Order: sequence, then C-alpha cells, then structure tokens
Amino acid sequence: MSSPPRFHVPSASPGARLALPEHAAHHAREVLRLRSGASVLVFDGNGAEFEAELDEVSRRSVSVRLGAAVTPRRESPLRLVLAVSPLKGDRMELVVQKATELGVAAIWPVVTFRTDAAARPALNGSRGERWERVASGAAEQCGRAVVPEVAPTTTLDALVARTFDGQRVVLLETQGHSPIASLEIDPSRALLLLVGPAGGFEPSEADALREAGFTAASLGPRVLRAETAAVAAVAIAQALWGDLRA
Repeated sequence: MSSPPRFHVPSASPGARLALPEHAAHHAREVLRLRSGASVLVFDGNGAEFEAELDEVSRRSVSVRLGAAVTPRRESPLRLVLAVSPLKGDRMELVVQKATELGVAAIWPVVTFRTDAAARPALNGSRGERWERVASGAAEQCGRAVVPEVAPTTTLDALVARTFDGQRVVLLETQGHSPIASLEIDPSRALLLLVGPAGGFEPSEADALREAGFTAASLGPRVLRAETAAVAAVAIAQALWGDLRA
C-alpha cells in the first residue's frame, strides 16, 4: 500500500482546518487529482506531522482538516550544513532538492569570486523564495517532517567571519588534500561542508579559509561539476557520520 500524499503547511497544528499553500494545492488538485475526503499527511516543517483529510477541493483553494499527530521519520543525528556557491539555471535547484533528500539541516548559498555572473543576483534575495519552495517540495517527497533552512545568500567574507559551533570543511580540487573520508569528524557536533563554484576557489580565498580554521579536503582524483561535488559531499558525510551508516 502506498503512503498518503504529504504536504508542507508551516501553520499546521492539531485539529486545525487550513488551506494548502498555492503550489501544494495545485499539486493536490491538478497533478494527484485528489478529491474531498482523501487521506493525506501534513507536516509543519519543524518536525511535527499529522494525519489529515481533504475538506474542500475547488478551483480556488484546497483545504484540509488535521487529525492526530503521527510519529515522523527521525532526522539524521549529524547536523549537516551545506554551504555552496549559487549555480546558474536549475543546477542550484537540483542541489537544494538532493541535499534536502539526503538530510541536510541547512543550506547556505555563498557567493565567491568565481561564482557565475548569472547566479550573483541571488545576493539580493531574488532566488531565495524559489529555493525554499524546492526544499519544501523535496521534504514532501522524501518523507521528512523538517524542511532545511535555506539561508539568505551571503558572501564568502561573511561566511568566514560567521560563528559556527562545529567543524568546518572546505572541498578543494587542488592536489595534496586528504580525502574527506579520512577526516576525524565528531558526529555529535555540527558539520559545515563548503563547496565552491565551477572553477574552484581563488588561491587567496582558499588561504583565507584555512587561516579561519576550515579543514581542506578532497572528493577524490576526478574534477567534479559543482552540483555533483555538493551532492557527493553530503552523501559521503551522511554515509560516514550520519544516518546512512551501516
């Protein structure tokens, strides 16, 4: 038996009757073709999830009535933050989607010297809302009751100066760095993984990161596309220290 459809509604609470967000309502009505009385699940994005029933389905809105709370899937024991240079087109959306599916706690877009010019407008907040919707949709699909925070886009200088209570790792393409799998990581602490843009970091940026306490590591002998590197780094971290361990 397949699981009921899931919808992210930030205002969800026990016994409430509420409208699905516009994109979720469209998906329920036009894609899934759900009708009044259909059983669904609703989660608030912060870890609470509820049984629910579609109360009204119309061209203008879809409303649900929430019932009992259910036990959601556990989150990864590793609090993993992915800091990544924004990518142009739908490549950044792919990273947000896959990182959410793989269990990251937060995504921090960071503009660097070599960030593609087409992705730099993210600094003014032009893409943040879209990335948040992608994370929400990915959480609906993969069964998470927590939607990772997609932070406002910042600069590398601001990231370096930011306080982070955990271990910080930067992935570099240059030779001579230890594989990420060889690092000594304490899974009880938070882990920040920083992945640069296509073309990598400027030498001065890499030096500044090391001076700020970032540990440099490698993803192996091949040069990966930025979106591949981001997804691979998250998957490796979860397999070594998170909830993908044997």
